[in-house]
Amino acid sequence: MRFRMIDRIRSYEPQRGICGAKTVSFEEYSLRTALGAEASLPESLLLESLFQLGNWLIVLSSDFTQMGLVIRTGRIEFVEPVGPGQRIDSTVTVKHYRNDGICFDGEARVGDRTVARGESCLAVPAPLSNYFDPDDLRVLFSEIHRPEED
Repeated sequence: MRFRMIDRIRSYEPQRGICGAKTVSFEEYSLRTALGAEASLPESLLLESLFQLGNWLIVLSSDFTQMGLVIRTGRIEFVEPVGPGQRIDSTVTVKHYRNDGICFDGEARVGDRTVARGESCLAVPAPLSNYFDPDDLRVLFSEIHRPEED
């Protein structure tokens, strides 16, 4: 999670779902303007924010012992672009949580508008310590877990 696409985790229920937020910074949207398109967050980074939120749920559900490696995505839809300064509120919901794989659906919204959604993303659990220092992620979680903010 070095390229951090989640600024805040508002709520989570282990093995069921998680809600978080990301505010688009000027650096992230400028990646797209360099290619001649309107200033907006590239779709790949919007999708990455949903993946990272789902990964946080796996980390939290396993008490910082596992993370998820995405191996398949189902249907992904980008509805409208997200511009600089806009806050993306995302929700990831578990369809199936098993030892051999976790299947998620996700939705990203700006205000009351859906900007992206994904169905049936499959991640396999992997040992967290093979990729990240669990203590570092605990510190990061303490910084971004802010349920009292809206």
